[in-house]
Amino acid sequence: MWYCTEYDDLDNLERQSPSRQESLSDDVFRYIRLRILNGEYVGGEKVRESVLAKELDVSRATVREATRRLSGIGLLDIDPQRGVFVRLYALDDIIDLYDLRDSLCDLTARLFVERATDRDKGQIQMLFDMTANVTPDTYQDSDYVKALAFSEAIVRAARNEKLFELYHQSWQQFRLFKLHLLRSGSGGFNLPEYNRALFFDGHAHRLALNDAICLKKTKPISKAMQKASQASRQGALTIHRDAQKAAKQGWRPGKAAAGQ
Repeated sequence: MWYCTEYDDLDNLERQSPSRQESLSDDVFRYIRLRILNGEYVGGEKVRESVLAKELDVSRATVREATRRLSGIGLLDIDPQRGVFVRLYALDDIIDLYDLRDSLCDLTARLFVERATDRDKGQIQMLFDMTANVTPDTYQDSDYVKALAFSEAIVRAARNEKLFELYHQSWQQFRLFKLHLLRSGSGGFNLPEYNRALFFDGHAHRLALNDAICLKKTKPISKAMQKASQASRQGALTIHRDAQKAAKQGWRPGKAAAGQ
């Protein structure tokens, strides 16, 4: 029996209570989401529910429940006539999301200072310590997920479910946008190396955010969050620019004339 384990730590963070029962639909949800977040499904690609049901040995209704949930968090689009597709984000959509998330940094920081418990802070420190001393020689694929969990734990500690949902969904939407462009380009894209680069690029931002948390003041935390978000935004813009450049270089008048 298959079971999806990667990103489970993040799923634990989003559960409403420790007593929540896992269902087969939860497993299918995570399985499809993992394939999306790993770039196996790219934006615009059709997701065939019947094929997944057969592949996973579950009912079509179970798969449909999972795809409806994934549509709700912005990873899939459902067309009653055409079927289920991985959502295809335009650059303007992503910029709007970044603008919205950036505008909430002050609120997140203020709520964190007001509401974060000692237990919350202990968990955040533990996650930071697990990644702080990772070197290129000791890096493991799971370190990237721990870095994500560090960021999610900070927002979760603000104890505002709507705020957390927005953050939790937005980073997945950003990743979907970036992976679509990277996967759609020329061959040679390496996902583990991409995750590795993100991990080390984000080290300084995690350090700054952890230092700000230790100060227990709203302004430094908000500033550190904004800088991390700006770096992510710049990464998206760079990937989009490079993809457009590559597309222009790969365009040939003869192909267009031939209708290819």
